Amino acid sequence: MWLLLVLAMADDPAELEQHARQWEFCRAALTHRTAAAFCGLQSGKSIAGADAAGMLLYGVKDISEPLKLPPQVSELHPEFWIMSKSYGLADQAWNYFKWRNKTHIYTAAECKALGLERRDSRTHWLHPPRSGWLPICVRVRTAHDPEALRATGVLLLAWCDEIAHWPELAWQNLQGRGIVTPTRYLITTTPKGRNWLYRDVFVPARDGLAKSTAVLSWSSADNPWADQEYLKELRRKFGVDYAKQELEGMFVSYAGYVYDFDREKHVREQPFVVGGFDRVVAGMDFGFADPYAVVWMGRSDGIWYLLDELYVTKCTIAEVVDLVREKDARWKAEQFWCDPSRPQDIRYLQQEGLPALASLRLMSETPQKQVMPGVRLVQGLLNTGRLYVSSVCENVIDEFENYAYKEVEDKNRGENPVDWKNHAMDAMRYGLASEEGASIKGRGEKERKKIARIPSVEETLDAQDERYEKMERLWNRKK
Repeated sequence: MWLLLVLAMADDPAELEQHARQWEFCRAALTHRTAAAFCGLQSGKSIAGADAAGMLLYGVKDISEPLKLPPQVSELHPEFWIMSKSYGLADQAWNYFKWRNKTHIYTAAECKALGLERRDSRTHWLHPPRSGWLPICVRVRTAHDPEALRATGVLLLAWCDEIAHWPELAWQNLQGRGIVTPTRYLITTTPKGRNWLYRDVFVPARDGLAKSTAVLSWSSADNPWADQEYLKELRRKFGVDYAKQELEGMFVSYAGYVYDFDREKHVREQPFVVGGFDRVVAGMDFGFADPYAVVWMGRSDGIWYLLDELYVTKCTIAEVVDLVREKDARWKAEQFWCDPSRPQDIRYLQQEGLPALASLRLMSETPQKQVMPGVRLVQGLLNTGRLYVSSVCENVIDEFENYAYKEVEDKNRGENPVDWKNHAMDAMRYGLASEEGASIKGRGEKERKKIARIPSVEETLDAQDERYEKMERLWNRKK
């Protein structure tokens, strides 16, 4: 009955024809402040989002009225944001909205005649849904800069496309727009692991704790126009877990992520007791614009616990040393295993009295593949119940849930993970690989001393001069 009413109001009924799951989402959007669709690839979620946005803004005959603005902002242009993880995807979402709601959109000529400013190619205008309203400003945006989402107090509606790939802070800042204006939120996305979206949106709605949020899910196969034979082929190529995420729209804990990390399983809330470990070490990843990350870890009965962290940006190595000393006064790390690419910083730590060494390489490491051998070692510890994290290590936990492989269909796991959300992960890997790797066959004391030795500043400069001279000789020879 609901679908017949929607079709009855269309000039071209075929344009608004929806499959059953898309209409369920639209109906949920009319009755909930937040409606979220977690769906498989090409399942029809973009059309569902575009249709739900049009219904919310302009109402559905005999079913719902347009959204309302509070009186204090009625003299301002209400805004509708169409957002995604990139401008390319946000533009595509706008194209879907334009296709499904073209009668509501002002043409460029109409905007010029009415004096409606088009600040850029991603600013558009919609007809007022009620008499006495001003036109609605549509802004096509990305979630790349969360702080830029604090810009307005008249946000009527936000369509959040592919939100699983957004920074968590972008969603938090976006929700802050709804304190005075009763902003409505539409979410259309394919899941990406059990990250903040799973915890903050899906689980509370599923468990009945967020009454204003409706969550729906459907698969690629639910789209009646999907090629079912091709989907069978993709399932075989993707593998079980990746297919569940990408094609079924399910939250799989580790599909696409480096580590099979689960907060409920791997995070320990109780405080760890100083002195309760047979060995305490720290891993350190150097930075400046990127964070300096230090992770303290303790071993007890063969099990490693990540005890504490330091995560700071825009600090010099001298400033970091003072912060490290303050933290280490509690844990008293016996060894600091550091990023081997910064020998001058390691030398400075040594001069300041910290037991710092370059992290040891595993025997399978090469200059081109220095990450994955250590990653596999950490994966083994995590998957066999030999690695847990204290709840105080918030940045470690955040990176565990975001450290991912490159997004390609064949999931080429032989390549290094994406260089993002990996600073605490690198610090952890330096420490664990150095400690656990020492027992691997071929890692004798001779090898340990050979790799662990840190060159002096003079030796580093001499080596650099030698490289430059070699490059100059080769260049002269080519000439």
